[in-house]
Amino acid sequence: MDTLAEIGEFMSSPVMRIDSQASIQDAAILMEANHVGSLIVEQYGEDIGIISERNITRKVLAKGKNPEDVVVSDIMETIPTMDRYLPIEDANLFMNRKNIRHMAVTEEDKIVGMLSIKDLVSYYSRDFRMQE
Repeated sequence: MDTLAEIGEFMSSPVMRIDSQASIQDAAILMEANHVGSLIVEQYGEDIGIISERNITRKVLAKGKNPEDVVVSDIMETIPTMDRYLPIEDANLFMNRKNIRHMAVTEEDKIVGMLSIKDLVSYYSRDFRMQE
């Protein structure tokens, strides 16, 4: 296992964003169209939160709310972040400890990418593919 691998090597970029006043329906459509599981929420050009498929499922659908009537800012959460130059193992531990599947990746305190559980699976499965 490459212990020097950095988060930035496995992040997805560019970052998909949605306005804080957009509907959950619009967020779901944007996620589906771009094959992503989370979006950064912005307001007046500033990143203010994150929304994920899990948020939509638990806070909207499971509660019987209409996705067209709920706005993104109603269910967004604080953006978990880590610097792109930190070891990928740190991201794995952080995401596991926080029980999250998506996290923003920063460089000089600006969000430059996203890291998902799928990216971690890709990283950890590399060695298995190389052994075959």
